[in-house]
Amino acid sequence: MPPFGGSIPIALYGFVPLHMSTMTTSIAPTSSIVAEFCGGTSSDMEVAMMIGVGLIKDSDAVFFQYVGEEQEPRALTLPTSGKPVYRFQNVRLIGIDIAEDIGTFKSTKLNVYLESSAGNVVLVTSGLTTLWSQSVISSLMGLYNSYDLSTPFTLNSWKGDQGMRPCFSNIKVGTEKVTDQMMYDQLRELRSDRASDKINAVMRDSVQILDHALKGTTESVVVEVSEPASAEISEELPF
Repeated sequence: MPPFGGSIPIALYGFVPLHMSTMTTSIAPTSSIVAEFCGGTSSDMEVAMMIGVGLIKDSDAVFFQYVGEEQEPRALTLPTSGKPVYRFQNVRLIGIDIAEDIGTFKSTKLNVYLESSAGNVVLVTSGLTTLWSQSVISSLMGLYNSYDLSTPFTLNSWKGDQGMRPCFSNIKVGTEKVTDQMMYDQLRELRSDRASDKINAVMRDSVQILDHALKGTTESVVVEVSEPASAEISEELPF
C-alpha cells in the first residue's frame, strides 16, 4: 500500500499530494464525516479525510484534519458542541502501512485506515514511534490475537498532562479494553532502555503482521527483540 493510501479508493478531503494528483477528490461537509465516526447520524455522501495526530502541541485537540498544502491543519471538533474529537466509534481497521520520507523533515509515518459502519474511510497518520502509534499498535495486535481484525471497535485518544503532552490511545470492543500485554510490556522496557532502534523494529514487524492478516497472506513474520537489560528508570504510561 503506497504512502497515504493510494490503493484504497478514498477521497482526500481537500488535500491532494503531488504524487497522488490523479485521484478523484470530493469535497463534503466536515460535520458529516465527524458525526458519523463519532456515533452520530451517518451521511449518504461519499466523504473522506486525512487526519494527523497531535500536530499542534499547544492545542487540547488530538486529531487534526489536513485541509491543504498551504493551510494549517484544522482541529477536528464535534459539530454540535465544538469540542475536540477524542473518540472514533464503531470503526473497522481496513488497512495499515508505513510511509517513508514524508514532509520537510523526511518523517516516517504510521498510516491507519479506518472504515465507518456506512463504508466511509479516513486515514489517521502519526509518527511511527510516537507514543500514540505505540499504543494503537499494541491495541491492534491485541485485537488480532483475541478477536478478528474485521471486528468493529472504538478508538479512544487523549493528550497527556505532563511534559510535552504526548498523545495516547486505546481500543475497546464494547466495554473491554483490548491490548497485547506482552507487546505493551516489551515497548515499555525498550522505552526505559532508550532502545529506539528496537522500538522501530517492533513497530515495523507488527505493522507487517497486521498488513498480512488484513490481506489474507500467510507469510510468517516474527517479532523478535533481544532481552533488554534491566532498567533503572520505569515508565508507566496510561494506555
